[in-house]
Amino acid sequence: MKEYPHEISVRKSPTQQRARVTVDGILEAAQLIISKEGYDYATTNHIAEIAGVSIGTVYQYFPRKEAIVAVLVEQLVVTVSEPIRRYMLESMQVPLARCMPTLIGMVLNSRRQMSLLLRRLPRDATKLCEDSVPFTSERFLFKTTSDFFKSHLGEFRIDDIDMAIYVSEYLCIGVIDGYLADPTPKLSDEQVVEHLSDTILKFLTR
Repeated sequence: MKEYPHEISVRKSPTQQRARVTVDGILEAAQLIISKEGYDYATTNHIAEIAGVSIGTVYQYFPRKEAIVAVLVEQLVVTVSEPIRRYMLESMQVPLARCMPTLIGMVLNSRRQMSLLLRRLPRDATKLCEDSVPFTSERFLFKTTSDFFKSHLGEFRIDDIDMAIYVSEYLCIGVIDGYLADPTPKLSDEQVVEHLSDTILKFLTR
């Protein structure tokens, strides 16, 4: 059964198994509609129809369509970010030069998985529900990323670890999102990972 990391997006928390199955069905229906037909077609009535529940059941758990999408985004963030979190925890004592390419490659894969849903949503997808705090991979990985960077301080030439994290994250995500939005035949995934890893390593250690 799926977990809901930020229940504030849900009007009624699904505590019983039957209720959680119902919520899962609503979320899966919404994702199916958004993926195949687009965000504008994911009305609460259409979601209820595809999920096989009444519109009243939808509103029992979600106050509006935006709340459903907010939970979808939260679930996606956790799903694609958890392998990155585990890898960083396992690589605390591994030299940056060895683990950085793998880490960048995992970030690339996670951003690609997220783009399959997020590109069908409005630009401010993570802010759709006013009851939900914007939830991103960076927020989910904040503590682990900080610990990972601190474990490699001995390799850094930068004293300000917050600046090191900030620049590295935005450089990594900015380049990857740009590459995914406008891929060029001149670069392969492997080349993007190699050049981005080398750039971040030079910034941190040289």
